[in-house]
Amino acid sequence: MKKTAAGLLAAVLVAVVAACGSDDRAATATLSPTSVSAAPAPDSTWGFTVTTVRLEGEGYGVDLPQVAGGKADARTEFNDGMHAEADKFIQQAGPDYKVTGFRSEVTRIGAHVLSGVLGIEVDAGWLHPTTYKATHVTEIETGRPLALADVFTDLQQGLDALSAQAALLIPKTRVGTNTYTKQNIEPKVENFERWVAVPDGMRVYLGEIASHAMGYIDITVPWSALDGVLRPGLRAVLSS
Repeated sequence: MKKTAAGLLAAVLVAVVAACGSDDRAATATLSPTSVSAAPAPDSTWGFTVTTVRLEGEGYGVDLPQVAGGKADARTEFNDGMHAEADKFIQQAGPDYKVTGFRSEVTRIGAHVLSGVLGIEVDAGWLHPTTYKATHVTEIETGRPLALADVFTDLQQGLDALSAQAALLIPKTRVGTNTYTKQNIEPKVENFERWVAVPDGMRVYLGEIASHAMGYIDITVPWSALDGVLRPGLRAVLSS
């Protein structure tokens, strides 16, 4: 009997040690700089809230979309990234180059990404002001920015897919079958680098590709249309 009890005790101890070892390994797991985690977030918004910072000076006035709270490194990276986009225009502002904010917003606080778009109108004395859009996407877990090169396994294949989708989706926008500048949807980074991640897909801001009267055109490319070119695990991250 004593031998049997001792054996049972030993088995229990082995099970406990094994379980503890498993928990320790999970707790100490780290991500490499290029890896992406698709694990569920402890909170779908990580405690982030939307806020705005007013940037104002000679020749400019911009309401900058920002986030407060949440994960510190992701918050800082996103806010600094949005500010850097605004600075590109503000640095040129003056009496003859007026910069005004236009429909800027934090478009998505997801389980894994923060997405924001900065809208700018520039009045440089032309007949109409020119509208620009700038975007920024931050991966929350790693606290790093996500550019097109980070999203696709092969950047050129990703651009080819975006270009093909743009040709299909633009006729469904207010541009319709009207003529638009085909060069603006060629598979080049500069044509598709203004994007944000939303649940339905990659929303790409193409610009005033038809005319100023048509306004700024954006399309949302379904994630399903990009499955073959996205890096493994990225769809779950970006669609969160």
